[in-house]
Amino acid sequence: MVTTRFDKRFLLVALGLLLILLAVLPAAPTHAQTYRFSLPTYEVEAYLEADGSLTLRYYMVFQNDPSASPIDFIDLALPHASYDLKSIEATIDGQPMPAINDSAYVYGAELALKNLAIQPGAQGTVIATVPGITDILFPYDQADRENYVNFQFTPNFFGSEYDRSQNTEYRMTIVLPPAVGSEEGVYYNPRNWPGDDISEAALTQDNRVYYSWFTNNADVHTEYEFGAAFPASAVPVGVISDPNDYEEPVPSGDVSGFGGFFTNLLRSLPCIFGVLFFLGIGIFSRKVSQKQTSARKLQYFPPKLAVDGKGIRRGLTAVEAGILLEEPLDKILTMILFSLLKKEAVTVLEKEPLMIKANEPLPEGLYEYETDFIKAFSESGKDKQRRSLQALLIQLVDVVKEKMKGFSPAETKTYYTDITRRAWLAVEGAKTPEIKSAQFDHTLEWTMLDDQFNNRTQQTFVNTPVFIPHWWHLYNPGFSASPAVGGSSGLTSPVSSVSGGAGSKPSISMPNIPGSDFAASLINGATAVSAGVVGDLTGFTGAVTNRTNPIPVSRPSSGSSGFRGGGGGSSCACACACAGCACACAGGGR
Repeated sequence: MVTTRFDKRFLLVALGLLLILLAVLPAAPTHAQTYRFSLPTYEVEAYLEADGSLTLRYYMVFQNDPSASPIDFIDLALPHASYDLKSIEATIDGQPMPAINDSAYVYGAELALKNLAIQPGAQGTVIATVPGITDILFPYDQADRENYVNFQFTPNFFGSEYDRSQNTEYRMTIVLPPAVGSEEGVYYNPRNWPGDDISEAALTQDNRVYYSWFTNNADVHTEYEFGAAFPASAVPVGVISDPNDYEEPVPSGDVSGFGGFFTNLLRSLPCIFGVLFFLGIGIFSRKVSQKQTSARKLQYFPPKLAVDGKGIRRGLTAVEAGILLEEPLDKILTMILFSLLKKEAVTVLEKEPLMIKANEPLPEGLYEYETDFIKAFSESGKDKQRRSLQALLIQLVDVVKEKMKGFSPAETKTYYTDITRRAWLAVEGAKTPEIKSAQFDHTLEWTMLDDQFNNRTQQTFVNTPVFIPHWWHLYNPGFSASPAVGGSSGLTSPVSSVSGGAGSKPSISMPNIPGSDFAASLINGATAVSAGVVGDLTGFTGAVTNRTNPIPVSRPSSGSSGFRGGGGGSSCACACACAGCACACAGGGR
């Protein structure tokens, strides 16, 4: 009998859950029309205002299919936030929208075209402006920056059964509040987006920071997600929402009648099971995500690269290989410094804080990241230098990502790790101090890729003289010596057909110094780059990863949308609920 009572209780609980789910599901339509259209042009502008509110502007060009029904209603889904229906303005082909109502099928507005409906085979342009949307900013919750707020947004989209777009000219623009400085905002790489990670990051005519994404290879039935973060000081404190208080609103449609109850029950069974399934994996995924977040904070290379292509990408410089291997960014900058010293392109004026000057004329064949390094140190002030170096590294990551297209990252990483191993073997296996010194100079950038570079350098040159390289006087202010021409026979190259950098001169050309002094000078030089310019490595790297491999943050759910006609269209029955119930029936109609 205990089992029977348990079964009854279980059934009552299950029935209660079904009733709750059905209460938030839209009514199923009882009849249908045929809707097929495409959107050759789709533009969305999201203005984050000084008061913390959001203004949305949509520019939508509809091309109706010749055999479809007239487009007489459009549901414009809005973020799950607060807005005033009366403030919404819209036009159809330049004429005022006949009516704007609350949508019964998505959380947002119903644009009723009425006598201005877009006829079969015709084209119509709909422009809508929604000002004063609030409760759309959330605290930034990662450790790489403090006192920032987060904005995430999914523009309005349509059901794939209606929208046939394939090559839509799609532009999304986020404009930050007026108080955000030109170097203070950050954007997120868009989700599901077929275009570039960013198309434009600049200032408007009134000096507001904006980020814009554009492609002519989009559709308007896929959920694209965009976002940005900026200092919380740019908006009033009271407008930043507490994620713990967040609740998703539901559309205003109702479920009517006893028959409607069972109709929705049958239509909704897949979503009900989907909700229960995702509820279970959601808890597990959150725990996994928390562990992964801390591990990703210094991963500045996009993880999606790991699935590209086959074969080894040869021809990377040591610096580019360091980017691929995701070496610490202070090490990458140190490698660039020594590469420039070997090419006699710069002179170190001071080590702490690091100050350099360019040697005129500059040698030919410098890499772009080397010239950018020189330009960065010509900036006045540490903050400007830091920003310029971060921009250099962001560009360098993009260059390596482009070079790796069509090749296997795993195979390529193994290849360059082996080059580093062989570079050290060549140094450690040298028979005389002269050859050891010259070999170390010859492969310096590659040996620096080793995680144990400092220890191995000290161990390799302990109790042995080092014949200093030809560029040593450029690295040590005040050092002066006359070079003695020497040969380079017996030197081993750890890599074939790989550029070691123009100007590298393996030679035995200088007097010797104690190995311990040599090792200490190299190690201290690397420390000077980190302490003098980079500062806090986590914060410095975070500014790069936010552009190249953004860390996931709390995302306020934005509404998706649907398209419907005045009396037809088929219900999605809660298509979005099966993906987490984050929206009110994506692509819904009636």
